[in-house]
Amino acid sequence: MKKTFIKVLIAAISISIILVLSELFLRTFYPVYLTGFIGAYQYDETLGVRLKDNVHLLKSTDYQQEIYTNKYGTVNIQDSFSEYNIKIFAIGDSYTQGVGLPLDASYPFQLSMMLNIKNNRFIKQYAVINLGLAAFGTIQATLSLTKYKDIFGSPDYIIYLGSSNDYSDDVLFEQGYRHKHLVEGNPRWGAWLKPIQWLTNDTEVGKRLKIALGQWRRQFHVSPRIPKTQNNKNTPTPSIAKLQKSKLEKLLAKAREMNAHLIVSWADLPTNSPDSYHWLKKWARTNNVPFADWHPLYKSITEAMPNLPITNPHSGGHYRTWVNSIIANSFAEHIHH
Repeated sequence: MKKTFIKVLIAAISISIILVLSELFLRTFYPVYLTGFIGAYQYDETLGVRLKDNVHLLKSTDYQQEIYTNKYGTVNIQDSFSEYNIKIFAIGDSYTQGVGLPLDASYPFQLSMMLNIKNNRFIKQYAVINLGLAAFGTIQATLSLTKYKDIFGSPDYIIYLGSSNDYSDDVLFEQGYRHKHLVEGNPRWGAWLKPIQWLTNDTEVGKRLKIALGQWRRQFHVSPRIPKTQNNKNTPTPSIAKLQKSKLEKLLAKAREMNAHLIVSWADLPTNSPDSYHWLKKWARTNNVPFADWHPLYKSITEAMPNLPITNPHSGGHYRTWVNSIIANSFAEHIHH
């Protein structure tokens, strides 16, 4: 018995030393910078997770991260939109929220500037309310409309920027994983919340375990649900956008229920996901929904300046401000002003 105890003790000490040395090595030479602030989020019974109210956080890693929310938890400076005549709900994922960017570089903020600056003045006419949140799929984005309608009233416009992550995010939401986030207020974790948050967000070993678990979850739960290419060449694998057809129809129905104009667009470049881009454009035309097509202007700009960077060179990723600006411009073209 004593020998067994000594062996177990030696093994535990050895593992601890290996973990400590691994942590020091990774922290010194290969640190991982996670996007976002775990302290900025809280549990939401309907959405699974949402941003906290009145948050303003800055953090510098390999770039400066910023999250700013108003007293209702939307990504806005303004607490009140009562002086604005027209309300626009911007829904979507991290491309809409503006992850990896300063607050003023997101496309909804850029859209607000475009719509409200007239004659060298900012006129409070169009309230662009940013409801975007990283890892939101179409289901959560649609659910957020009801939540914030009760706060701000029905929107006049709903603008939706879809992306290639939407399908997998919806699958994980439907399977309950979005209600298991390690965020404040989640009843699932209790007293274990803070220790696990520290492990998975503040240690290099824990960060890698978190990333690996996320990749495994998508591979195990999402990939099997994506239809495989058929032997018949006339029945190719459907695009991510096409897989979202039923969700888009529900979004359109919700917009009509709110008597709001729906405008859709696709975040990924046609060169990266051509099938989704073309399918959504066709779906929009079929359903008499405006499609905010920023890609022709993008192509024109990059042809004129081939070396112009498109994405941020840091771990936060996503598009640079000029790209968000032309995305905003494509939505503005369909908003009557």
